[in-house]
Amino acid sequence: MTFLSKGTLTLCLLAAFAAIGTVSALDLEITTEEEAVQPFDLWDSGSATLLVSYADDAGHESVVNLTNEMKKQGKKIKEKNVKLAKQQKVKGAKAAKNEDDDEEDAGAGKRAKAGKRDRNRRLRFLQEDDTIATGFSIIEIESDDLEAEVSALGSLEGVTAVEEDGIMHIESIEYQQKLRGGGGLADHIREIQDAIRATAGEFPDDEVEFSPNLEGEEEADAFHGRRLAQETPYGITMVNASYVNSKPPVMQDPIKICVVDTGYDLGHPDLPNGEEHNVTGWHKVNADGSTPFNKWDIDGHGHGTHCAGTIGAIGTNDFGVTSVNPDPSKFQFIIGKGLSDSGSGSNANVMEAVQECVNAGAKVVSMSLGGTGSSSITEAFYKDQYDQGVLIIAAAGNSGADSWGYPAGYPPVMSVGSVMESGSLSYFSTRNTQVEITGPGHSVKSTHKNNGYTTMSGTSMACPHVAGVAALLWTHFPACTNNQIRNAMIRSAYEPPTTDAKNTPGWDKYYGWGTVNAGSAYDLLSKGCEVAGGVTDPPGDGELSDLAKGGKDQLDLGCTLDEHCDQSNPCLGTLQCIAGTCEQIAGSAPVCDDGKKCTIDTCDPSKPYNVLTDLCVFTPKACENGNMCDGIKDCDEETGSCYEKEPPVDCDDSNACTTDTCNPSTGICSNTALSCNDNNACTLNDTCDPLTGCIFEEPQQNCCGNAECEAGETESSCPVDCGDSLTTSFDTSIANRVELGPMFDIQTKSKNVTIAGFELNCYVPDGIESKVFVYSLPGGKYYDNGSWYKKYLWDLVHESSISCNGFGTPTPVTLAESVTVPKESKHSFFILIYTDSAATGYWFYKSMYPPSGKTARYSPLDEDSYLQIQTGSGSYCISGFCSIVSPRRPAITINYAVINDSPTTSPTISIMPSTPVPTYTPTTRPTPLPTTLAPTPVPTATPTPEPTSAPTDMPSFAPSESLAPTPFEPVKVTVSSPEANSATSVYSFYFDVTGGTVDSVITNIKLTTWHSMQEIKVFAKRGTGKESEQIPCDWQLVAETGNEITGYWKELYPTWTNGFQPVELFAGETISLYVMSNGRLLTKYVASSSLKYTPHFATPSSSPLPGINVSYAAYGQRALFKSYPSYYSSREFMGALDLETVAPGSTMSPTSAPTVKFSTNQIESADAGTENTYLGIQFDVQATSAVILKKFDLHVAAGTHFVEVWYRHGSHKGSSSGCAHHNNWCNKWMKAVGGTIVSSGQDTLTSTPEVSILMSAGDTFGLAVVFPHSGLVASTGADDATDGVLTIKSSGSLINDYYGNEVNTIHDLESTSINFKGKIEYDIANSFCATISAQNGVLSDVDDIEPDVTEDNITEPSGPVGDGAGGPMDGNEPMDGMGDGFDSLS
Repeated sequence: MTFLSKGTLTLCLLAAFAAIGTVSALDLEITTEEEAVQPFDLWDSGSATLLVSYADDAGHESVVNLTNEMKKQGKKIKEKNVKLAKQQKVKGAKAAKNEDDDEEDAGAGKRAKAGKRDRNRRLRFLQEDDTIATGFSIIEIESDDLEAEVSALGSLEGVTAVEEDGIMHIESIEYQQKLRGGGGLADHIREIQDAIRATAGEFPDDEVEFSPNLEGEEEADAFHGRRLAQETPYGITMVNASYVNSKPPVMQDPIKICVVDTGYDLGHPDLPNGEEHNVTGWHKVNADGSTPFNKWDIDGHGHGTHCAGTIGAIGTNDFGVTSVNPDPSKFQFIIGKGLSDSGSGSNANVMEAVQECVNAGAKVVSMSLGGTGSSSITEAFYKDQYDQGVLIIAAAGNSGADSWGYPAGYPPVMSVGSVMESGSLSYFSTRNTQVEITGPGHSVKSTHKNNGYTTMSGTSMACPHVAGVAALLWTHFPACTNNQIRNAMIRSAYEPPTTDAKNTPGWDKYYGWGTVNAGSAYDLLSKGCEVAGGVTDPPGDGELSDLAKGGKDQLDLGCTLDEHCDQSNPCLGTLQCIAGTCEQIAGSAPVCDDGKKCTIDTCDPSKPYNVLTDLCVFTPKACENGNMCDGIKDCDEETGSCYEKEPPVDCDDSNACTTDTCNPSTGICSNTALSCNDNNACTLNDTCDPLTGCIFEEPQQNCCGNAECEAGETESSCPVDCGDSLTTSFDTSIANRVELGPMFDIQTKSKNVTIAGFELNCYVPDGIESKVFVYSLPGGKYYDNGSWYKKYLWDLVHESSISCNGFGTPTPVTLAESVTVPKESKHSFFILIYTDSAATGYWFYKSMYPPSGKTARYSPLDEDSYLQIQTGSGSYCISGFCSIVSPRRPAITINYAVINDSPTTSPTISIMPSTPVPTYTPTTRPTPLPTTLAPTPVPTATPTPEPTSAPTDMPSFAPSESLAPTPFEPVKVTVSSPEANSATSVYSFYFDVTGGTVDSVITNIKLTTWHSMQEIKVFAKRGTGKESEQIPCDWQLVAETGNEITGYWKELYPTWTNGFQPVELFAGETISLYVMSNGRLLTKYVASSSLKYTPHFATPSSSPLPGINVSYAAYGQRALFKSYPSYYSSREFMGALDLETVAPGSTMSPTSAPTVKFSTNQIESADAGTENTYLGIQFDVQATSAVILKKFDLHVAAGTHFVEVWYRHGSHKGSSSGCAHHNNWCNKWMKAVGGTIVSSGQDTLTSTPEVSILMSAGDTFGLAVVFPHSGLVASTGADDATDGVLTIKSSGSLINDYYGNEVNTIHDLESTSINFKGKIEYDIANSFCATISAQNGVLSDVDDIEPDVTEDNITEPSGPVGDGAGGPMDGNEPMDGMGDGFDSLS
């Protein structure tokens, strides 16, 4: 059989392999020629691949002899030899890279050479550092003692190193999400789909065909028959390939390009073929002729075909896509099948593929793959290829963080990061000091398997863009070396967008030296290979690989001109090319040393400076760690070391019965009494000794013996005294109350009792899901001091699903954890059965009126020797803790156990009823008490089809470092309003939400309803809602429901018709929400009107989203955007907001595209001619879309002025119905606003009061801006000004008389034309807000009568209904047919 190796190379694939409209998960397989083998099985069986380097032929002969000897011993082993072209040095194991590599001193920047070995490298042997290797063996072996085999090989004469290879697998986004347990995959898929749809939108629907890209399924619908019009993917344009392709190549023979990947879809109509274009390849073949990874000309995955299409899809066939090298006669593909059809492979197999490509004459090798483990032998192998003149290019990785991937991390390999179409860095692109260049890698369209096309993202997609450009340049400059082509590409790269804070001049760890630009590289190389790329021959007896430093250091060696030296970092000083090396000119770099030992002296190249020392940064040395409990530390100015200025806080109070802690933020001690409880009910009198701590007695004798009689008991009394249940007696003929459930007290007697469960008489209609909640209140007396509505006093001790058996047939409820009640004490219980039935909306529990003589609460009902059940109350409020009724007698059985004074074992219940108990297992306490059952989530996307057969091979382990981006997992935070025990109903309300210290996104809102059927809408705007309550176009609809049943006093997340559109909430920013219903919503009444829009409640500092503040609310009328006057009372929002954190550095919502910012459009008048001040001006504006004019920004003479703005339909010029438009004799002009403004001078803009003038699409309006006294600046000689939506027309008319508040227009039209000077602010008026504006009347007044809030009052905790004082719920008769009392509350 074939043995698979254990190192992990992965495709640098970012996201879902998405065809248009199709997203499919990957079926991952690693196979041998016999069968699929799980990687864990390989590991457990001892199968492994070893790389063994040797110094000479004798060393190799020793390896071969040992492997032959092992075969004779019956071991499964085989060896393949790889001979290096030149001697190479094998270095020691490289250190694991870390995020600090790029933060080294600007003059250093060298990668670490020692440290802990990569944890994926299980075994490694190295005789000594920098030993010589002339080749290496790839040994596949199955062994029970691999360490012994490595030791045996390492001891051979001539062997220089032995390294264990590793298992490999693909790391697409789908696969990584599976490894991590999901969360965020849908967001990445959605992002890619959006990009794909944007591309698809360029074509008619019937002209877009893509491969379905379903792993393991035949793609019958891929590209067949009709051909599509040819498309140029954006990446081809971005790298400027067309500029070079327009030039005639110099190289006569086609350049050979190797693609090491998952294979090649030979026969794809848009790719070079074998017959006409001589495409060749290599794949692994076993001794028996089998092909363990399939053949090179079959790409069962599609990734290799996609990469090849970017390099060389045919551009002369007028269909499909084009590429960097569109002419297949100018190059030849050599395909290396380094990875299997599942996207997996081994480091050894990849090196074999590269070697075969180089043997076949490849000059450029493209590798869109990578792994996390470095290998000294592998690095020597790639140095050897570089010394042969081969340029190797690999994907940097998709970790989205500071991490390392290989082979891109080796200096001889060119490491490629990814940018988006905008030129900005892709969020997934890996960062480190070896990143050298970037290419287009986000949503790249190219060829795919089964003659298809698809769009993919990742540094995998960026790599072939750079490889294609390298090959293209080489065909025009064949005399250049690989190092010169490499240097020319990075010296001519695009600078990334200057707006990106990640970008710094020259090199940085994000973009490397910039984005590849074929045209600029061509122009640079035209000046000469050495001018563009440095020396041709390395100094002395060096090799080409001596010039390959990679990444930030690539340009340090091999220079021929001073211009070759990177001068972008002033902290490095001025560099000069001396003997092929860039060296610093003495005295050109700043010396940052303030002579103080308690400062850290650094140089910041980004600072502005006049002299070099301005770049210096002197940071005080931090001795404090922020923990006040650790004392106060300071820095010694003489030694530079930290010393203890004040000792640590000592919180020990010498009392063993307290827990002594210190608050790290304040340094204040806290001494909390220790709770001595061993959780063993059979050990009594748990006490604490101040000297020794807790004391627990030994278990007592005869503890918890439910079936045993105590001493002195008779046989007749034994069953009573040792009973384990107590049932209340009731007459079913009068047990006719249907309520939520009972609150009642129990009283224990001479024994400790543990409550194990209950048997309930309950009814819930068939088919309605229900839950039971049991709350416990130690000490009892649930009614005293209003404890019945103070939910925070109660403990939720049980929550489970329940199927009620109906009245007369008890339904058992077994507590997950029993409740212990001490002897001679009281304890309260509250039991609720909860449904979410739209048909009923209520819980149901069977209870009855108290019999005559037992009307008082707490009066005994039934009892035995240990326990007494007392008269309680019924409850009917949907929230469970807001209303109770007159005394009620619970119809219930309590199951319990007696804890004797001398216990020996834990309490048991041996005679619990045999009726099956629901299997629901409680998870966490709901806070607050849930009022709806969680609905089954509605899928938001078509699920991935299930595979037709189970995978036969599973990955062995999640890699320690990933080339795919670590997915951002948003933290979900719910901001809940304070609990309320009273409420008033309203139709609508407005409130503000202010962001805390970090950005977030609002993803949903929970409301409290008071109506059985209603429609709900939620609007949002940026800024406070205080001044926009009646301006519809200031708001955006973010969620709405259909007409749905909501229930009474029910906290719920409404069923939004199109979901809740997330709203970004930036740090410190205020947004406003407007909630509207045609039914009733609940808020809490607040007497003061001044509290509206002021802070109400906030998230604590310990929250993942600290400092988010929710304001008091203002409430409105039933009509949309109709509010009450400002002096009306405030309200408290009752409900909750769901928020999520967002990825650092991003304003994108983690779940979906964020709400667009609510922004006002603005148009400015054209450049002015002669300016002067006037009384006013009439001028025209035209609108191509419906708009709402909001405000006029004017140039006004300094001082205080009164200004009016008027408007009319139609131009201010002309006439109609016998009336001239410029005057108001026919009352066609309407006043928009009048008010006082203050100007600081005519060079600054002064705004009028806000207006709201609605213009329909195509309208022309005349506008008049007028002052009682001259002060408005206008001009002559300007042209029309337009932004495509609104046009400010020139040739306005002078207003030379002020006619007062009734008519502001002019008597005669002046012949002199003047033009409006300033700006007009407006909103795009969508049909919704325009309609509402027309209905309401812009800025319309409201009724000046505040609603009677007492009629809407639901309940008040200070005077609970049903208190026996003659309230509406007192008396013995039901208030309505259901007996629920809701009629009296509506």
